[in-house]
Amino acid sequence: MPMTDPTDALVSFQQALTAGQITLVRGELDKNIYVHSDRPNGELRLTYATLNGKVVTALVLFVNSDPLDGAPCFNLGYAVPDAFRNQGRAKALVLAAIAELRNGLSRNGITKFSVEAIIDASNVPSQRVAEHALSATATPITDSVSGLPALHYVKTIT
Repeated sequence: MPMTDPTDALVSFQQALTAGQITLVRGELDKNIYVHSDRPNGELRLTYATLNGKVVTALVLFVNSDPLDGAPCFNLGYAVPDAFRNQGRAKALVLAAIAELRNGLSRNGITKFSVEAIIDASNVPSQRVAEHALSATATPITDSVSGLPALHYVKTIT
């Protein structure tokens, strides 16, 4: 079984957006990004996107994970369609989405949280994004779902 691929979420999100099945809200801090909140399987999922008209040009997902050091933790996933890759879109959106998440959580009295990403050990472009947005160092792990080698990146936000 392969590792979970956020590109699958990108495709589903694009289909739902095109079909008018989801509502997007503009970012509060960055008006060029949009957010959609839902609870598949009962867990909070926040999806941030940049658009060119109705075409998703980058996607970032945050899903509730187990708390880390007593504070909320979110698993991060991101994807960019082939036509928009190698333009810095993932890096920019991950940073903007973390700022939006921080802003929203602070309104609810949450001033500390963590963001983690599990990246396939062979996915060098995604590793570069995680190194830029989360941490220059990663912990080598075995992905618990696929059993494949992966890298674990974590950043605590205060």
